[in-house]
Amino acid sequence: MRRRLVSIATVALAFIAVFAPPANAQRVLGVGDDALVLPRGIFRLRLIGNWTGFNERYGMDTPGRPNGALEPLGVDFTLDTIGVRQFPNLATLQGGLRTLTGNPNWSATLGNTQVNLRDRVSAYPIVFDLGLTNRISLAILVPYVQTHSSVFFNVNTNGTQGNLGFNPASVGASAAAVTQNTTMYTQFINASNALEGSIAACQANPAVSPSCPTLLANQASANSLITQSRLFAGGTVGPVGGAFSPTGGVYTASPFVPIVGTDAQLSIESRVQAFKALYASFLGAGNPITTNGPFASQSRLTLPDAQRILTASAFGIVADPLTSTSHSHIGDTDLGAKFLVFDSFGGSSEARYSPKGVNFRTAVAGVLRLPTGQFENANNFVDVGTGRGATALEGRWYGDVLLGSRFWQSFVVRFNKPFSDTQEMRIIDLPNEELAPEYRRQTVDRSLGSAFEFETTPRIVINDFFAISGQYVYRHKAQDHYKGTFTIPQAVTGYADITLDASTLDLETEQTEHRLGGGISFSNLYSFEQGKAKIPFEVTYLHWQTVNGSGGNQPKFFTDQIALRLYAKLFGAAK
Repeated sequence: MRRRLVSIATVALAFIAVFAPPANAQRVLGVGDDALVLPRGIFRLRLIGNWTGFNERYGMDTPGRPNGALEPLGVDFTLDTIGVRQFPNLATLQGGLRTLTGNPNWSATLGNTQVNLRDRVSAYPIVFDLGLTNRISLAILVPYVQTHSSVFFNVNTNGTQGNLGFNPASVGASAAAVTQNTTMYTQFINASNALEGSIAACQANPAVSPSCPTLLANQASANSLITQSRLFAGGTVGPVGGAFSPTGGVYTASPFVPIVGTDAQLSIESRVQAFKALYASFLGAGNPITTNGPFASQSRLTLPDAQRILTASAFGIVADPLTSTSHSHIGDTDLGAKFLVFDSFGGSSEARYSPKGVNFRTAVAGVLRLPTGQFENANNFVDVGTGRGATALEGRWYGDVLLGSRFWQSFVVRFNKPFSDTQEMRIIDLPNEELAPEYRRQTVDRSLGSAFEFETTPRIVINDFFAISGQYVYRHKAQDHYKGTFTIPQAVTGYADITLDASTLDLETEQTEHRLGGGISFSNLYSFEQGKAKIPFEVTYLHWQTVNGSGGNQPKFFTDQIALRLYAKLFGAAK
């Protein structure tokens, strides 16, 4: 509905502009910033609505894509497989199952993921401007910001991906699974103990059983069977702290186990049958092993399962679910001052409303940005904050060139330097490894990169009320810098001692952007000066979008802006 209203408003403004009476004067400010400094005692209230949406970015080092190519915003969460690279603590499980299956090349995977992201930021800045003198004005900008991340998340999209699922014996708390696994362990241990006892009895008295000659002749094989079967049983279904697997068997301690019918499960069941046959050759009818194997996972992961992995403490990520998220909060606040350096109009409103020849004015400004907005939540992987979370200083230069009575163009240069601060963030080794476990959430020292912007806005004044404008913006943000090293023990990671270096967060934080836009504006300021209007105001509409970018995390923005400017004289007199 908002976009439709914007379109209607734009068409209406254009219609009025075409049929309004022409005038030979530069009497409309137009869209964008300019070098104008409010005269002494003039107060201006600016009410602005910015609506920005984006679902793509200009990527870097994305497999299968050239650098700078547009890619979906959710590409880092869209994975062909969720394995050891995404969850390093699966490495222990993968190694254990490689041993149990006898396949050194087997790879663990929970399946694939598909994530579509679309972000929207609606900002409503309120700006208060006041002319202290004819050369100095002050400004306060307070934005109210709403952010919304729309998330479509799916896993195992065709129902056949993944070879691991939830362990029914632990995660599912299935009594049947626990019973089957316990029975298997008991049978294997009883079989090994029985064979071990038979060997000892035959060694003490070879005539104690008719099978002793054969058993003693194959004693080495029997002892190997005892050792291998105990290790297999311990690694598969052994209790935690058990004699043959202190950390517990895969089907006892791991939250994930092979899915029924998959290669790993079939290989383990095949080995169970092989052990059963070998024990039968030694123990005959006394073989206690009747099990067919451990209790497998019965299904592949579903979307609720994936959300559970992200949120439950048992899986180590401990984050918010990957779902649509919204915020409403004050954004970062700007306090600024602007100084008029030169004005060929001499500060005269009459001269400005009726320009002739070539004119020029220039101003400089300084802005202090306060971090009153909300920074992104370290526990929400798709969160969009309402502010950057850092205090910053910004310097600005403005220059206006006016040619004749209808054309003028503004040039603006901005340089923003954030101060260093500390933030809680999840330290990732590579920019595309977004699903970082909880132990990677640390408080790091942060220095956001400085930003340089160049903006130019050409304007054509159609008549006393309307102007049309174009706009080009170049923006470059330098690389961020993060500091901090953290040693995380194996007891926490679940697989090894590791050292986290926050400098890996520097990667893909440099950004370059080119924007193009255009707009239309209405002003009754000249009518007010002539006494034909009671309330002086201006209305502007601007649309701009990113047309090129680089850096890996530079979004392709689409922005619509509507602004209302209201003027009042509080004290003194304007020229």
